[in-house]
Amino acid sequence: SWTLLLLPVVVIVHVIFTAAVALLLSMGNLFYRDVKYLFDVVLSVWMFATSVVYPVDRVGGWLGSVLSLNPLTPIIDAYRNVILVGQLPGPGFYAAGAIAGALLVVAWFSFHRAEFEFAENL
Repeated sequence: SWTLLLLPVVVIVHVIFTAAVALLLSMGNLFYRDVKYLFDVVLSVWMFATSVVYPVDRVGGWLGSVLSLNPLTPIIDAYRNVILVGQLPGPGFYAAGAIAGALLVVAWFSFHRAEFEFAENL
């Protein structure tokens, strides 16, 4: 349907969020070497807490409320709406886009503020 034209917008929001998390984690891994091991565990749990296979709407209850706090949930739901259902992304996607943009700005400034200390920690 025509909503497939919005797919690049969803991809851009996803890339912005991923870049922000990557900047923060790379900086954290450089300063604190245990971040790598912690991230392996968190990534496994995060994968199962993201609604890739199941929509959070169908989970319901307190578990659905907890799963809806995942910042990737509205982005994955936007993929599902645009590609499979043919609907516009929900309002949570626009909030996730704003949060992803703000997180990228914070991560960018934090990364560049700390980059003078990178050589000392390598």
